Amino acid sequence: MRDLITSIDSTRLGFFKSILDEAEISCFIRNETTSQLTNIFIGPLQPTLCLVDDADFERASGLLLPHQTEGACTAEEWICPACKESNPASFEVCWKCQAAPNE
Repeated sequence: MRDLITSIDSTRLGFFKSILDEAEISCFIRNETTSQLTNIFIGPLQPTLCLVDDADFERASGLLLPHQTEGACTAEEWICPACKESNPASFEVCWKCQAAPNE
């Protein structure tokens, strides 16, 4: 068994796990439901995507690499014309009022 990625974002780990599952790489998420617990000796128990077989590490890393780049979206946030709320560039409608950016 080998740790691959540790993250407090369990949704992200679930996405990565689905990629590995599709490639038939055996894996699991350790501490998936215990992220809110704290061990007094080691700190928070963060969810970790683990590989069952250490030999899959290079292949798994290669499959996940394209999905780990931060800042893949270069556009800037936009302000909703209806409610003036700030929205990430990737949002097609306002998260708060569902207005389009050009309305």
